[in-house]
Amino acid sequence: MADCEAASSTEEHSPRLLCVDLDGTLYGSDHQVSKRNANAIAAAAAKGYTIALCTGRGPTMYCPTAKELGVPGGLFLVGYNGAVVFWLDEDGHPTRVLFETKMSEGQVNKILKLADGLAVEFDVRDVQYARRFPDSSEDLLAKHVRLVRSSPVIASELPEVGPGKCEPNKLSVLTSNPDAFVATANGTPGFSDDGIGVVVGGPFWVETVNLKADKASGVRLLCEEIGCTPSSCVYLGDGANDATSLELCGLGIAMSQAKPEAKAAATRVSRWTNDEDAVAREIEFLLSDS
Repeated sequence: MADCEAASSTEEHSPRLLCVDLDGTLYGSDHQVSKRNANAIAAAAAKGYTIALCTGRGPTMYCPTAKELGVPGGLFLVGYNGAVVFWLDEDGHPTRVLFETKMSEGQVNKILKLADGLAVEFDVRDVQYARRFPDSSEDLLAKHVRLVRSSPVIASELPEVGPGKCEPNKLSVLTSNPDAFVATANGTPGFSDDGIGVVVGGPFWVETVNLKADKASGVRLLCEEIGCTPSSCVYLGDGANDATSLELCGLGIAMSQAKPEAKAAATRVSRWTNDEDAVAREIEFLLSDS
């Protein structure tokens, strides 16, 4: 009996990681975290789970803070689709860098060459810079700022890029035709040879991705950091960019409305959507079963 109790105690205190995507998962369609979802995250933290937000967003945009989620001390962020891995304090400020993509002048300029006349955003840790033009691109910039709740430093020119100057973690281009922009980029010979590609980020923007660092690589890094294995991780997500992480983790749960790639990679598909508090329902079941 004593041996069984000891084994149970060891399992309870072994490092465990709970990874949650934001848009389409923790957020409802209103881009807010419901009270039930926040309470579930807090309950998981109280049970010993280390919390990680895994998202295309970063500290320049609205991400729920540890304080808002009831997580003492802080939490991890795998941001910009894996381009950065930060420890965020309770107020959401990055205080420790575990991994960071720093785009070079050449990597930035190849994007700017295609983005002539378009609004562009640089995300540099928790500061965002934006270039605007007095036309429709300015309207798209304002729309994006409202959507992601960012507070960019807006000017007619972007900061100079280079070591010791500005080294963006991610770059976004606002365009009414993101598919065409990506097609043009991918059709340029050698465009992605430097390790930076572009993908459609939303209905009116494209964003850069580090082709050697996705969300799953961030999860692996966090496992090394806290001393656990991916098999002891739980991951909840909905997007194609969550697929590798859903497959990597011991328990990968896709939202009911998830993309086909996410559902195919997941351990199982939730009965509920993000608007039905799927995160909370799945965590509540997980904690009741542990």
